[in-house]
Amino acid sequence: MERKLRRSIGRSVAGVLVLGATACGGTADADPAETRIVPVDGDVAEIVFALGLGDQVVATDISATFPAEADALPEVGYQRALAPEPIVAFEPTIVLATDLAGPDETLDALERLGIETVVIERESAPSGPGDKIRAVGAALGVEDAATELAADVDARIAAGIERAAEETAAPRVGVLYLRGENVQLLLGEGSGVDWLIEAAGAIDIADDLGVVDNTAINTEALIEAAPDVLIVPERGLESVGGMEGFLDIPGIAQTPAGADGRVLVYDDQYLLGNGPRTGALLDDLITEIHGDNR
Repeated sequence: MERKLRRSIGRSVAGVLVLGATACGGTADADPAETRIVPVDGDVAEIVFALGLGDQVVATDISATFPAEADALPEVGYQRALAPEPIVAFEPTIVLATDLAGPDETLDALERLGIETVVIERESAPSGPGDKIRAVGAALGVEDAATELAADVDARIAAGIERAAEETAAPRVGVLYLRGENVQLLLGEGSGVDWLIEAAGAIDIADDLGVVDNTAINTEALIEAAPDVLIVPERGLESVGGMEGFLDIPGIAQTPAGADGRVLVYDDQYLLGNGPRTGALLDDLITEIHGDNR
């Protein structure tokens, strides 16, 4: 459902809905020296830096870990559980978020205070990273730079899909999201990684299980799905005690992936972000998923 915003505009930028309050004017017309950007999403922060505007970013949320300059900045909380006060303290002229950001009350409060707030809808598809880059560029008034960067990302993704099409085998793959013992999920359709598995020439076990977005790991279903490869974010693996703890999760060691040690671990933002490095991630996935089939 589309979020209702006070004093807002809605416009489609390369297939991505961008909504923002207009009370502050627009970033495109602002003096760069006075622009203070707060991206409350790691991949959006990465895009801002990739567009050459990193020196205008004054704070991020905790998911921003790349580049190192973004990781070193002050943090305003986590994108799904934001409060207005920490954000307002940095006197932003624009707040950039995705549709993961919330709660709605916080975004509404920022708009009531006259802080331009732009919400970019995520797109779980090969076109998603490029569309997101173009949307961020439009919000910040750097459309030309964004168009160039997005074209490079689109081209690398297209090349990766073409490369994967040459593979003769289609390994079964599962992507897991872990946060200790209490959050252990299988990611599925619309999660942002589902299209990457297909693009890499593999079969997503979540599709076979009918998973939309995510679902708690079910031991019997996981064993029956028989993934040849499992993929986990680095922080998630650390949260369960490393590889030893991961293999102790019921069902993991009983899968072909667990038995053969075919567990791929990637930096969280790199794997889940759908940002400027997505083409490189796709190349890595193709190489590592199909490694034993060459």
